[in-house]
Amino acid sequence: MEKIHKEILGLMGKIDIDCRDEKDTIIIDLAGQLDVYNSPELNLLVGAYRNRGFNKFIINLENVTYLDSSTISVFIHCYQTLKDEGRFVLAGLQGAPKEVFDMAKLHDVFQIFPDTASAMK
Repeated sequence: MEKIHKEILGLMGKIDIDCRDEKDTIIIDLAGQLDVYNSPELNLLVGAYRNRGFNKFIINLENVTYLDSSTISVFIHCYQTLKDEGRFVLAGLQGAPKEVFDMAKLHDVFQIFPDTASAMK
């Protein structure tokens, strides 16, 4: 499994990211700032895992300090492609990214959990 994670992470650019598989769910830990320059790579990452048969994802945003509308667009795209045959949820949303979600009322669109342990239940 470690080989698959390294192979897939090779697709990523300068995003601080870690991926792990827990009970057939891919947990993607993100850190730093997500913007128009690197958020499309998250879509590629999810797609690469989907091509390998994974359909359940938890995106851990605990260490994300900034995200923009392009990141939200990627989240929406991933959610829409997985809503009927998988799972795409967010965890650890806090600080400025949480304020963006609050203002845009995106809590009505996504399942958002306080942490990855809660999202796994």
